[in-house]
Amino acid sequence: MALAIGWPVALFYDELGPQRLIITTLFAVFAIALVTLGVSWMMGRPPKSRRIVVLHVVMAGVVAALAAPFVLTWLLAMVADGGAAEHFSLAMSLSTTPLVVMLGLPVVLVSGIVFAWLALKRGVPPNEEDYRYDVQPFR
Repeated sequence: MALAIGWPVALFYDELGPQRLIITTLFAVFAIALVTLGVSWMMGRPPKSRRIVVLHVVMAGVVAALAAPFVLTWLLAMVADGGAAEHFSLAMSLSTTPLVVMLGLPVVLVSGIVFAWLALKRGVPPNEEDYRYDVQPFR
């Protein structure tokens, strides 16, 4: 999971602000995706392929991308000094939605593929010549 969340940090090597933003966003995306995977597992439909896991991660990314303008407006109003956030409206933050979707979804897709590939990696089948798998218990 660390590789799936951490790889976009390399895109912003010297910029601490975007690194924190990307890591926080991907933590939220993976939290939503893992919750939806857990709910589907509890309902009796565990993920049987990597495609299902990637689909859950991408759908969580879509939710995060569509919620980004509202979160941006709320954060600016909370952090900004006095009247600095007065000139930033919801319409202005909604205009960033296409940009967030165009930049965010490819990152989420690659992160989902990396996570699914590493999390659902099949183990090495036991070697038939290995005696440890053919040990009989004492009687």
